[in-house]
Amino acid sequence: MSWLRRRPRPPAPPPPVRVAVASHQPEAEMLAAMLRDVGIPVMIRRTTFDVPDMLAAGPRELLVPADRELEARAMLDPLPDDTIT
Repeated sequence: MSWLRRRPRPPAPPPPVRVAVASHQPEAEMLAAMLRDVGIPVMIRRTTFDVPDMLAAGPRELLVPADRELEARAMLDPLPDDTIT
């Protein structure tokens, strides 16, 4: 019965991680473009329900793969206060 052996499944990829929350769709698109420019894949997800009259309004989450989280956070975080002169 060796032909009935199943191959082990590859491990599932880790779930995406939220790295930022934008106030509205245009802001989310701008932040996503910054991440995509440096090669980080990003997904935008609405955090609340859809309102047909206000398509671009409402907060959005930016999600990246878990293995790219630190790189994405470094890209989106502002500079420390002591470096601004």
